[in-house]
Amino acid sequence: MNNENLEIAKYWIKKAYRTLETAKHDFKGGFFESSLDRLYYAAFYMVLAYLTLEKEKFNKHSGVKAFFFRKVIKEGLLDKHYGKLYNKLYYLREEADYTPNPSFEKSEVETLIKETEDFLEKMKLIIEKEIKIISNK
Repeated sequence: MNNENLEIAKYWIKKAYRTLETAKHDFKGGFFESSLDRLYYAAFYMVLAYLTLEKEKFNKHSGVKAFFFRKVIKEGLLDKHYGKLYNKLYYLREEADYTPNPSFEKSEVETLIKETEDFLEKMKLIIEKEIKIISNK
């Protein structure tokens, strides 16, 4: 693996965690739509970190999502529960961003924050394992 891809992957990981912190901050302020937007992007950035290691690039979120399901979920690197979570975050973000007057329950957003945090940790472990495999080649 070249150092540039490794540095880019590290960047996306840091950005994922910063974005999660923004989601938590927005949640505390009662900005649930913004929090949901940030939760999706936290997960998205972590998937981009994995894509970087796989030397994959996509121009659309749908391409990233399709790759994530094909490579990570279908191959069993991550439990199907996290695929459902990613899908849910994807659609809730669209609803939060594009639906007039969306309504989200505080408890649902709070649960999604915890689940996204877990998603990031699980993906980070997969990425670290991938880095070790690639480094040993």
